[in-house]
Amino acid sequence: MLHPLAGRPLVLHSLSTAAQVTGTRPIAVIPPGSPELSDALREHADVAVQPEPRGTGDALRSLPEDLRPQRGPLLVLSGDVPLLRAATLTRLLDHHRATKAAATLLTVTPPDPRGLGRIERDPRTRKVTAIREERDLAPGQAATHTECNAGVYVFDAQALWPALDRLTPDNAQQEYYLTDVIALIDGDVEAVEAGDPTEALGVNDRVQLAEAAQILRRRTLESLMLDGVTVEDPATTYVEPSVRVGRDTTLKPMTTLQGETRIGEDCTVGPMATLIDVQAGDGVHIGPSYLEDCDIADGVRIGAYVRIRPGTRLDSGVQLGTHAEVKNSHIGAGSRISHFSAVLDSDVGEGVNIGAGTVTVNYDGVAKHRTVIGDRAFIGSDSLLVAPRRIGDDAFVAAGSVITKDVPAGALAVERSEQRTVEGWTARRRAQAKTGE
Repeated sequence: MLHPLAGRPLVLHSLSTAAQVTGTRPIAVIPPGSPELSDALREHADVAVQPEPRGTGDALRSLPEDLRPQRGPLLVLSGDVPLLRAATLTRLLDHHRATKAAATLLTVTPPDPRGLGRIERDPRTRKVTAIREERDLAPGQAATHTECNAGVYVFDAQALWPALDRLTPDNAQQEYYLTDVIALIDGDVEAVEAGDPTEALGVNDRVQLAEAAQILRRRTLESLMLDGVTVEDPATTYVEPSVRVGRDTTLKPMTTLQGETRIGEDCTVGPMATLIDVQAGDGVHIGPSYLEDCDIADGVRIGAYVRIRPGTRLDSGVQLGTHAEVKNSHIGAGSRISHFSAVLDSDVGEGVNIGAGTVTVNYDGVAKHRTVIGDRAFIGSDSLLVAPRRIGDDAFVAAGSVITKDVPAGALAVERSEQRTVEGWTARRRAQAKTGE
């Protein structure tokens, strides 16, 4: 139940869909001895513990009296069926209310029904009479019974609880099956067929987990494309359902968008970009780079192999060259950070030029310190700014400098040892090597 599927635990998919459709807080029944599962669910549902795992019917019967709805429809889902659509559950609930049935179940007719319970109907009325688990079918019945139970039910609460009390473990597994309630409940049983059989896919192993992830990924990309997003290669593009992307944005091959990432309109992302919890504005260009937990304003351009770490904000028009790194910093509008630079724990003003190979040296071996660079400052290539340091507005730091003192506004800072040139040194060294001296 806690295996990740498209960015969140498997069980939360069905829980969130149920909450969306019903507008109420779900109730989750879990087995005993599952503290991790209980902790993961408490934010999203009321949790009840089934004292002894004795089947799905016993799980529902384990609900304490104070959690049992006594009137109205009760929607029952399985935690390992994550692909249900809200529209399908809404249609199921609407049909149940319209027919005033004792129970309404969702059915599917998949290409391969193996492992699923089969629907039995009255030959004359076509009403559902029972559900048979595959292992309990008579020889030959599996091939002829192809309409399957999706494990999704709506019960009339008043009819449900007495039927649960009549359950017996008279089956191959000696368990109390929830499916047996269909034959025991007083009143009509209705069925609604899902249009997409994949909605009933249960996840029982890692093969099915990967299959479910592939289906969710396809659904997500199709929804984006129908909303005006260009996905150049859906086969290699991974976007979690929680992500939002604006119209006329292009996602290039091998791009991954995760978490609460939000991307504006008219952007280009990738190829081979990874964005996790990134907030990006309109007109942003992001090359093959790795961005995490950062805010990017309109018109920002990020080159290849850039890493942006948590706590960073890039204001409008910022440009980052290849192999640059920015961490926990605010970069002002129109500033440029050239290739192979590392801007760490810094506040950079507007219109600043940071030359290639520059590092704001933030760590002294004990604590991290910040660097402040004023508006329109020019930091020459291969400079080291040893924090805590302040560079004033319009200041100029000459290339190759190691800055250990603050630079006032409008000043030039140069820190270099005097160059020494030894004429003829190469020829003398080669001559020494030949003679062995």
